[in-house]
Amino acid sequence: MTRERLREPFGARRSAAAAVLLACVLGAGAVAAQPAPAMRHEPGMAMSGTAQTPAPFYGEWTFHVLVGVIAATAGVLGHRAWTRRRWRRAPAGVVIEAVLVVDLVDSTLLATHHGDELAMRARNLLERRALEAANAQGVTFVENTGDGCMMAFPSVPSASQAASTLLRGLRDRPPDMTPGPALEVRAAITYGQILLDSRGSRHGASINEAFRLMSVNGDAFVIVEREERLTEIPDRNRVFLNEDAANELGAAQVPIRQAGVCRLKGFSGFHRVYELRWNEA
Repeated sequence: MTRERLREPFGARRSAAAAVLLACVLGAGAVAAQPAPAMRHEPGMAMSGTAQTPAPFYGEWTFHVLVGVIAATAGVLGHRAWTRRRWRRAPAGVVIEAVLVVDLVDSTLLATHHGDELAMRARNLLERRALEAANAQGVTFVENTGDGCMMAFPSVPSASQAASTLLRGLRDRPPDMTPGPALEVRAAITYGQILLDSRGSRHGASINEAFRLMSVNGDAFVIVEREERLTEIPDRNRVFLNEDAANELGAAQVPIRQAGVCRLKGFSGFHRVYELRWNEA
């Protein structure tokens, strides 16, 4: 879930246009504000009661317009440079972390059938339960995603333990969602290189893969010779892992099984998908 902002916002373009207009107005105002040149009084010359103001000299008017255009150009270029520096921050660091994403199942159905208030209560309950489980495992980063959250952990075992604790808690201590159904979730764990920006936010392909893996459905799985595949791919209350995360859990002796091989939107080739057996972890 990278959130690279590669385009300047509409407000920036509007501000640049306003800067050009303001500079032109100031340039024109500078011309209008020029004092009229004093007329020398020669002896014997009769002075009328009303002084005649000569028209501005054409070259002087051109000079002020040119100054206004230069000022407008400088303002636009400065604004663009500031905007790019603000919105296109270079990576401030690189870390190797485990990513856990969690999402509420049928959140739209909750809102349409049971009301927005119940749907919001479900989201808040899920976020609170997820944070409780994650804090106990040394979570390093948390970001709300609307219907769930994305979290980063120093290791795959800590991420898998947080996911297992969350799902077991929803099963053993189901929150009161009357008159709605019980909370059900989908989750996924990936492991790999993560980019940090200057604010500490996480970016990278590993995060994108976690979101794709979390939402993958049974139709994306294919039959590949000599590859294991579950007879029924679970649709909810599941935790999927990519191959790198599964390899990390192998040494920790955490129970997992291969769910099958599938394609992931936005990623080339086929990917082995593993399932965390959270009820046994």
